[in-house]
Amino acid sequence: MIAGAWLCLLAPLAGALLITLAGTQISRSAAAWISTGSVFVGFAGAVVAFLQVAGESEDDREHLSTAYTWFGAGSFKVAMQILVDPVSLTMMLIITGVGGLIVWYSMGYMKGEDEERRYFAYMAFFVFAMLMLVMGGNLLLLLVGWGLVGLASYLLIGFYHDRPEAVAAAKKAFIMNAIGDAAMALGFFLLIAKIGSLDFSTAFDAAESGELSSSTANLVALGLLVGAIAKSAQLPLHTWLPDAMEGPTPVSALIHAATMVTAGVYLIVRTHAIFEAAPGVQHLAAIIGAVTLL
Repeated sequence: MIAGAWLCLLAPLAGALLITLAGTQISRSAAAWISTGSVFVGFAGAVVAFLQVAGESEDDREHLSTAYTWFGAGSFKVAMQILVDPVSLTMMLIITGVGGLIVWYSMGYMKGEDEERRYFAYMAFFVFAMLMLVMGGNLLLLLVGWGLVGLASYLLIGFYHDRPEAVAAAKKAFIMNAIGDAAMALGFFLLIAKIGSLDFSTAFDAAESGELSSSTANLVALGLLVGAIAKSAQLPLHTWLPDAMEGPTPVSALIHAATMVTAGVYLIVRTHAIFEAAPGVQHLAAIIGAVTLL
């Protein structure tokens, strides 16, 4: 199961790196097949992990796999780890399944483009970034994936870099998402100051037990909410999403329907314990969502 999950995460990254390092030594068609194949290999890994978790009892469906300790400072340590549970598995299947179909469709849509290799490297990188976001085993890795998705969206929306409209749209998307990234980072700095950890279990236990004061819980939840508002294009940080149409049409499908705009939903579901400790921010999230819908 854990092997399948790691395969799901690393296959699209391997595809993006292979296309980038090979450059013009491979044909544009080969680049398209590498990108498509890497995403579908990731989907196969997700299916394997899903089937194995589905066969377990409900109390045993959470698995944390640590590759190594990323860095540490005193008692504060962050590990390179992934979390496999029903929430992350659902997103893994959506990202690699729908994403793989979109990348496959792109093979015909982008045929004949001069920079087809660059496009398919970006697409595989985007899928990897989304997987890092949903599979990261702690809040810092979630933030890393969050930022990488913003970078990948910037590259894809501005793919036609000779068009001023595409460049402007990419900049707008990057800046608005960076606002959300910064708000989340501030919330995480506050967590480090108060509990000395960014582990999911430690942070959520602190929120549920009341170890986090009401003001701290509200500030952290507000930072998370701003991040979700930016990534999911909610008011007032919503204007970047229509402009994302400046990228190739499959990019718009990937961003609008398949992955990126669902990241905000995932974030709130994953960190629900913090939001439950901040009812005022919960109400604000509901109001913003309703106003955006209308």
